[in-house]
Amino acid sequence: MIDPSHIIPFYETLNGKKWEKFNSEKVASIAYARIQGKQALIAHFQNSSLMNEDKRCRPILFHTEGPNAGD
Repeated sequence: MIDPSHIIPFYETLNGKKWEKFNSEKVASIAYARIQGKQALIAHFQNSSLMNEDKRCRPILFHTEGPNAGD
């Protein structure tokens, strides 16, 4: 279970920081998602044209509970 109290330290630790370990000039920018919740994200991408793209570009669904946990 994700504890909402972890959001502030996560944001403070990562937002605006460079990805130093990857030798990149990119800077992390954390913002609220337009779509909230796992089921809403699944529904949004289920019929998306993105699902017709290369498999490496598609969203990935991780199972955290049940018989498929870890897949």
